[in-house]
Amino acid sequence: MRTLLRFIQKYYTLLLFLLLETVAIILMVEGNDFQRSWIIGINRQLSGRMYEQVEGLREFLHLKENNLVLTKENASLRNRIDLLEKNQSLALVSFSDDSIGQYQYIPARVVRNNMYRQHNYLTLNRGRKQGVFRDMGVISEQGIVGIVLESSRDYATVIPVINPDFRLSVKLQSNDYAGILKWQGDSPGHALLSEIPFHVELAEGDTIVTSGFSSIFPDNIPVGHIESYTLEKGNFYDIRVVLFTQFQQLHHVNVIRNYKRS
Repeated sequence: MRTLLRFIQKYYTLLLFLLLETVAIILMVEGNDFQRSWIIGINRQLSGRMYEQVEGLREFLHLKENNLVLTKENASLRNRIDLLEKNQSLALVSFSDDSIGQYQYIPARVVRNNMYRQHNYLTLNRGRKQGVFRDMGVISEQGIVGIVLESSRDYATVIPVINPDFRLSVKLQSNDYAGILKWQGDSPGHALLSEIPFHVELAEGDTIVTSGFSSIFPDNIPVGHIESYTLEKGNFYDIRVVLFTQFQQLHHVNVIRNYKRS
């Protein structure tokens, strides 16, 4: 205790200066939108670089599993290319002129991943310099991941499905009935689908995909499958969905840029 008092007595001038500087910076940032935006941008850049270094080490430890996933994805893509090359006429019928060239997929790496909090966020190593901006969709090879919340020059913050502020229009793949997907905060592997009317036929295991009603995601991006459902009140089901994306093992994603978005 005496040592602490002697330290404060010796350096009280410097400590007082630092305290006043901190208060001045806080007041300046709180009272000026431009300064606040500038400080937040710098903080995102610095924290993003730190998270990238930490994630690089974590990814190295899971290199074998990541390579296996990428190998499977490459094989799947090659199979699709071969199928399209052999059936060009079918491809022309399946894809309308309006959809060709509408979307660009920007590869990114997850450098920070929170998954066990109420308000979870991801940090990607791509930002405005690489064409990543606010309200762009993010997917993985497994399915939907989230939506870009903010971006700095080289990094972006993503609000994932497993955040209570996330909302998205999705549909039942079997009959195209649409509802709203949201997270209840109980598990990083589950979400709740609501606003599906009681007269719709459901079955456990039914696949849930994006509806395409928003300009953020194309339609039919995989979301999850029905684990269970109840009809306890009103005229709508409460549907528990198992998410396809395994956020605990999420390393590589794609950011979706919609060129025809208004």
